[in-house]
Amino acid sequence: MADELSVFLENENDYSNTTPGGTTRYALQIEKISLAVLKNPIQIAAPKNSPYLFDLGTYKPTLNLTGVVDDQDTDQTVTFGGNTYRTPTVHQVSRLSTDWWYDTTQQINLYIQEPDLGSNESYFKYSAALTSVSVDYKAGSEERPEFTMVFFTGRPKVYYPHMTKGS
Repeated sequence: MADELSVFLENENDYSNTTPGGTTRYALQIEKISLAVLKNPIQIAAPKNSPYLFDLGTYKPTLNLTGVVDDQDTDQTVTFGGNTYRTPTVHQVSRLSTDWWYDTTQQINLYIQEPDLGSNESYFKYSAALTSVSVDYKAGSEERPEFTMVFFTGRPKVYYPHMTKGS
């Protein structure tokens, strides 16, 4: 079960917020994270020869998140990076696909916190564009439906302060 909150979603300039243009931050109850990277090499057929291959180094990362969400507000919050994140309701998760979009004025960030045994806070930070949200209601657990979010992302910024201290 997704008891620990270690995936955080942030919209730096959310015009669907109660304060238009304010920052909205959610702590997601994630059960599975899947990262797929699609590379785009080019293959050109050559008569009577092996095809020519060109790899220009282009790639397309896709991040899939699967988790659970409550149908009612739980007022659960967690602090990450000095900011307060709250768990969203199923209504808020389902509205992300129509209310949030990625452009120069509305930056969407996705943080995945790494487990750490000490006092260090390590995480990956992705700039992300949401491509789909699906909510799955199952009989007997309607108050905690499952959801899946798919994001197109860039290369993550990696923060390992305990490894870069003093440099």
